[in-house]
Amino acid sequence: MRSRALGLAFLLGLAACNQSPGPLYKADRVAKAEAAMAECKKRVGLDDVATPSGMVLDDPATRGQEMTPEMAGQLRLKVQCALELNELLAARRDAQ
Repeated sequence: MRSRALGLAFLLGLAACNQSPGPLYKADRVAKAEAAMAECKKRVGLDDVATPSGMVLDDPATRGQEMTPEMAGQLRLKVQCALELNELLAARRDAQ
């Protein structure tokens, strides 16, 4: 009898671990990633630069164009805040 109860408890625990994260977890992950990105932007002195929408460093759409301060800021953010940006992009992608 005791082994049945333990087996049932194990199966219930296993089933609970196999569930996908809910919308509150996803929203919380996005909020934390946005806060980390904002902190990184502040740390590197690029508060006013828009957060990049991707990690591509050599964008074919802008290849050959003159480097603008905005493009330089985004490139710098992609390099210096790579961990934070990757987490933010992943969190946003998973939340969709």
